[in-house]
Amino acid sequence: MTTRRERVARATVIVGALGAALLVAEAALRVIDGYVVFATALRPRGPVAAQRETTKGADRPYVARVPRAPGVDVGWYDEDPPAYARYPMEPWQQQRFDEYVNDPYPAFFEWNRAYLTDRVCKNESIEPLKTFLFFDPLEPGIHPTYRHYRRMSPPGWFVSNTFGWRGPEIALNKPASTIRIAFVGASTTISPYYLPFSHPEYVGYWLNRWSAANRKPYRFEVVNAGRTGIDSHSIAAIVRQELAPVEPDLVVFYEGANQFWPAREVRYRFGRLYPKPTTTYLVRPGEHRFAIVKRILAAVDRITGRDGSEPPKPAMTPTWTGAIDERNPNPDDPRLPMDLPAMVRDLDSMRRAIEPAGGELVVSSFLWMVKDGMKLDLRVNMNIYDFLNRTYWPIPYAHMRRMADLQNRVFANYARARHLPFVDIAAEFPLDPDLFGDAIHMRPWGLRLQAWIYLQHLIALVESRVADGRLPQPMHHPRAAHPAFEQPAPRFVSPDELRASCTPSSTQ
Repeated sequence: MTTRRERVARATVIVGALGAALLVAEAALRVIDGYVVFATALRPRGPVAAQRETTKGADRPYVARVPRAPGVDVGWYDEDPPAYARYPMEPWQQQRFDEYVNDPYPAFFEWNRAYLTDRVCKNESIEPLKTFLFFDPLEPGIHPTYRHYRRMSPPGWFVSNTFGWRGPEIALNKPASTIRIAFVGASTTISPYYLPFSHPEYVGYWLNRWSAANRKPYRFEVVNAGRTGIDSHSIAAIVRQELAPVEPDLVVFYEGANQFWPAREVRYRFGRLYPKPTTTYLVRPGEHRFAIVKRILAAVDRITGRDGSEPPKPAMTPTWTGAIDERNPNPDDPRLPMDLPAMVRDLDSMRRAIEPAGGELVVSSFLWMVKDGMKLDLRVNMNIYDFLNRTYWPIPYAHMRRMADLQNRVFANYARARHLPFVDIAAEFPLDPDLFGDAIHMRPWGLRLQAWIYLQHLIALVESRVADGRLPQPMHHPRAAHPAFEQPAPRFVSPDELRASCTPSSTQ
């Protein structure tokens, strides 16, 4: 009969053997997977493994591959524009910032009073503010829905210039021997407010570096008139009401997300919808301490579909299949999906607004970080996964890619039909998820690379226009004041005051 002491001794030997085996296995897996063997937590071994822990620097392998315009020094890529002097907040601004400290952006937007009135009178939601900064648009109507307050820079906010645009200060009337360029779009143009620079600001700085280095007899002014969350109707209104009076030589249009809703353009074959995925990346017990646990969890993720692959989605077909020429779409075809006919009309409106003063519209393709069969590292690219599989559920990646390509072909054919410059940024920018914050917004190093690609195209375009004698050009109609901003500020209106202006017809 086995005694208790013998059973304890046998168990101790078994446990010791298992422990030794686990230690050997752990050490072996750490060697195989590139971790430091003797460390209390998983720590990458060597510079290559360490780099994988962050996406910073993901732009570096691509910089040398970008064809450079003549006279461009690749060393400029690492240079930043000089910092702007920030404006101290006025007492009312500080008070407002303190009141809305958790979400100060809407409190400092200058809202179109017609837009606010339209929303309130239709009982549609507006920002939960006690009062709204407001302006009255030059044109009747709700666009642009808002603009940035001028000469202001609260914490976490970019420096806005005299016109509320992001970028350096400029005069109302364009100086002699100056080429003025404006970028327009939505959040992918204005860029995160907290970043020191947006991609148009890098472009402006590098253009002037190029001009000085090559002794060009002109300089550049580049402003960013983008605005988060707006569509092409507001973008067109910004060009007509705000930019046209300052006579930009080039207006660069970059937008393709806020009217991009492919779920409206599909039919489901079997009428079945899968539930939304619930994948989130949370650090699980032992995951960052033991290579064995990390391996086991990775295997479980592969089995359960939590490995960054696209989750199952229902079969679907586009509603426009056979109705349009998908490979070569007519930009003026009213059957185009995704509000593209309205976008084309707005592009025409921008073009007509700036042409009288010699301005030229530059159309860009739009970047979507999506492709069929894409598998993401959820540890660093969870936002892309969430964006595609929650915001756009249940549209498959393949269909998203197809719609994005169709939209860009429409933009390309529009530019060709109107004899406008076209920058195919989507064809040249690498679809590397480590450059993106989500499926459309860039990380800071992605923004820098995007600006670098734009730089090469704009230099070529400017050189062409200079050779033709079209640039630089003087101000055609000098002004004493900007018509869109010649009104008192700040002005405030409350929701109750807006409701008081509603008429019976406006509430229908």
